[in-house]
Amino acid sequence: MAKYSWFVIGFFVLVACKSPTIQVTAVPTATTASVQPTDTAVPIPTPTLNMPPTAVPNTDALIAAIQASLPPDAYDGLHVFPLNVPDGERPLWVIHSVGFRNFDVEPLPSHFLAIYTVENGDWLELARQNLDSDADEFFASPDILPEGGVSQVNIEPTDIWLAVDGGVGAHSGTYQLLRFDGASIHIEASASNSSPGVGSLGDLNDDDIPELILDQHDYYVFCYACGVRYLNFHVLTWDESAQRMIDVNFQPLAQQDHPAYPLNNRAIELAQAGLWADALTQIEAAQNVASGLSPDDSQTLTWNAALIRLNHDAWLSELAQSPYPLLTNIFFGDYAGALDIMRVYPPDQIFNPATPLIAGTMAESSQQWMTDYILGQANPAIAAQPDLAAAYYLRAWATFLQNPANPLIQSDLDQAAALDPTEPLFVGTAVSPPNRIQFNPGATSAEINAQFAADGIDVYVLGASAGQLMTVDLFSQDENARLEVHDANGGWLDGQITTTLWQGELPQTADYVVRLYGSAYADYTLIVSIPARIQFAPGAISAQIQGDLNAHERDDYILRAQAGQTMTVVINSPNDDVLLTIVGLDGIPLVNGLMSGATSWTGQLPATQDYVVRALGTFNAAAYTLDVTIE
Repeated sequence: MAKYSWFVIGFFVLVACKSPTIQVTAVPTATTASVQPTDTAVPIPTPTLNMPPTAVPNTDALIAAIQASLPPDAYDGLHVFPLNVPDGERPLWVIHSVGFRNFDVEPLPSHFLAIYTVENGDWLELARQNLDSDADEFFASPDILPEGGVSQVNIEPTDIWLAVDGGVGAHSGTYQLLRFDGASIHIEASASNSSPGVGSLGDLNDDDIPELILDQHDYYVFCYACGVRYLNFHVLTWDESAQRMIDVNFQPLAQQDHPAYPLNNRAIELAQAGLWADALTQIEAAQNVASGLSPDDSQTLTWNAALIRLNHDAWLSELAQSPYPLLTNIFFGDYAGALDIMRVYPPDQIFNPATPLIAGTMAESSQQWMTDYILGQANPAIAAQPDLAAAYYLRAWATFLQNPANPLIQSDLDQAAALDPTEPLFVGTAVSPPNRIQFNPGATSAEINAQFAADGIDVYVLGASAGQLMTVDLFSQDENARLEVHDANGGWLDGQITTTLWQGELPQTADYVVRLYGSAYADYTLIVSIPARIQFAPGAISAQIQGDLNAHERDDYILRAQAGQTMTVVINSPNDDVLLTIVGLDGIPLVNGLMSGATSWTGQLPATQDYVVRALGTFNAAAYTLDVTIE
């Protein structure tokens, strides 16, 4: 058995945000059985000790006895199979629960397995293990365990090893690797993921000891059924000296003066940046100059190469079947391949909110996550390989899709062109400035009357401050019209949301992006309001504000008041050309001047909250005075 002089702490490929919870744990100690064996041994007709695994005694009696000790209908059934044991050792059998565990049973039963032998003509239980998370929140608990879900595997010859492949939910998978040392069962690894087939075994470093390869891929890059995955492997190997499974990770060489040292380190840097083809080239070069290394350093190179090849080959296979190869090329680190896909479109179609690279594809409804993935890949790739022109271009594109006003877009485009001035796509791309919403001096809102573009998408940008309340309204005769409000990084904002309204408190001082979707050339009105906060002087109970409104415009103000207080609001204007509306942030209106023609309101406030006071212009421009009193 090979012994490892270095300790590894876990191998995870960089993954971006958005994915269902993925759980992995390696457990170095034995667990205590929590399902009790039957009170008495089960006699069998003709006990035969030291029998080969194929000579199975009366397992029906064992199943019946175990079944009698369980709650009725706890599982669909039980399954028994013999274990392969070394010559001369006592024969062993595994019995485990099968099918769905019954969620109508209280307490909820856990799937389990137990190991039995035959002694003096009786079945004798040696160990039992619940497959649940009672002892460890990171334990992957299967809800369903098929008849073939438990299998014997070969890790090392001293102990009995079992793999448990289960399922949970609609299509998620679970996996446990268990070790039986003759007295107790040890949980060596436990993992779950959103797809079945979580664990597999493979000899990655050619030492005749298989490694455990856990699939921790993100299957929800777009959606589970979309088929685009972000690959992520967690590798564990058996450490004989520690007597447990340990994580495998990239490791530097110990001999800093060895010619393989910089090549190995560079390979690790490129791999961690997701540049798998370049990483493979570097690690193979390191192996070519590795003669004379100590056994420990030679083993380090072997492991690093094994991990890089595992990822490189898996990404190549993924790319061959990817339904959205633009993104999969970026995941693989092939930015030139991604650029080839983009090159069929002119720059004005690439840097367009309705770019055909997204519109009509599976990325259309997942643009935010896609751009997050691209930036999450491009940033470390550029850090590791600053001359990677295509990565700058793709980073500029993702940044544009998040916020077309970001000045980094042009900076990255300029850098791409400087690095590769012969690429027509780089030198031919010019990004037009976005539609920016500006409030008139003293105004608290802006109104835009326009038509949807031919592609049905319009994008606006406006700057606002942290803590401000912003309301975005879209009015259109197009029944399909809708809006989205994002932060400067493309993230969704919390707040009150409908298809045509967004209202909420802004989290930071920054640009915000408003995206409108509708039918080509349909008319719409977009109104963005950021109320000015009314502040009373110290000790005062009232405040007065003077303003001016054009016809059909509005000014919004906001103030906080307590439940039970009496508030009086009066708007004075020539000919009552300015009307009054008051709405609490809970959405309940106190007065609607547009419907009633009101210019004043007095009443007891129903809740402690902010209230929006709106001055509404009618058919004529007018100056107004707003008086607010709270007692």
